[in-house]
Amino acid sequence: MTETAALKMYAVFSPAAVKAMKGNRGKLAAQAGHAYLHAWWDAHTRHPELAAAYRKGPRAFKIALMPKDEDGTDEAWFDRLLEAYRDKTGVTKVIDAGFTVFEGPTLTCIGIGPISAEDREEVLAGLRPLI
Repeated sequence: MTETAALKMYAVFSPAAVKAMKGNRGKLAAQAGHAYLHAWWDAHTRHPELAAAYRKGPRAFKIALMPKDEDGTDEAWFDRLLEAYRDKTGVTKVIDAGFTVFEGPTLTCIGIGPISAEDREEVLAGLRPLI
């Protein structure tokens, strides 16, 4: 089993969605919450040992990332990233309903995790911290 201290959760944001949020930190926080929670629920169902290890671990790392460039990061790009991790950990796609900030249903981010250091290298490739 993976060292529990190394397990992390990721929210990978759509640059277009972040731009459309226009600095709305509450919306950003809510979307990240959906990504982390729903990815963990998915892991709990499909990868219960991994979810339990994360829950019992000494830290609950959560990291928000975004592609370095908006080009090429359409919904299909996010779907491919999810599929790359579906067999390793929990995954989820967060689609905002469009009642407040967005004009309609909008992909805001995806959630991946909990995931170990040896399994997450691809998650970090081409991504930067969301600041």
